[in-house]
Amino acid sequence: MYPRHFFLALSFLSRLWPARTSSEKDFARCLPWFPLVGLIIGLVSALPVWLGLFGGYPWLMGWLTAGMSLWLTRGLHADGLADIADAWGSNASGERFWTIVKDSRAGAFGVLGLTMVLLGQVVSFGALASEGRLGALVWCFVLGRGLSVMALFLCRDMVRPGLSSLFAPGATPRTLGLIVAQTLVLGLVLTTLRSVILGCIAGGVLLAFLVRLARRQRGFNGDFMGACIILGELAGALAALV
Repeated sequence: MYPRHFFLALSFLSRLWPARTSSEKDFARCLPWFPLVGLIIGLVSALPVWLGLFGGYPWLMGWLTAGMSLWLTRGLHADGLADIADAWGSNASGERFWTIVKDSRAGAFGVLGLTMVLLGQVVSFGALASEGRLGALVWCFVLGRGLSVMALFLCRDMVRPGLSSLFAPGATPRTLGLIVAQTLVLGLVLTTLRSVILGCIAGGVLLAFLVRLARRQRGFNGDFMGACIILGELAGALAALV
């Protein structure tokens, strides 16, 4: 783990650092930094709310936080969720599933899935902000990126050509251990033990669903990682509110 790999992860997962040309080995080595990048994205996304903008208006606080996240990530992960929702909702299988995933056009199921998840983020992020639980809000972004690496580790034997194939060599047991440790430690620092436990349970259910879907379709790509991130953020927020 070198600092340059952290900045590579930051540039890939957000617009907070300029993109640079990197080798395939560098991509694989930046995986352990994903939770820390999630922490930074969460802090920046929650900063306007922490400064008091739209205080007293939960929906607006949630909308601003979710909007900041989308802007910081260039909508990359949301696009992945829409693609997976489109293919899953169509009940397609095999190559037809992957044709829908790769189609740049937005289908009805993709729009519906993305709308429901983003609306859930707006409402749940706003609820956490209105309760002053900004630490729990920030941890949602850590959890989502941790889950994406866990999903890659579990599906590393069937990655398809693309970005996920560049990251896959870095999805080792050692990396998984680092990801789990960072996610748990940051969770205990930022929020309560109860929220961390419930968040991990919700994240585990989400992970099981996406991994099962990937194995049924005999493939895994970056869209699955993006879906893990967005859905993981929502799972963490909902778990904190239970």
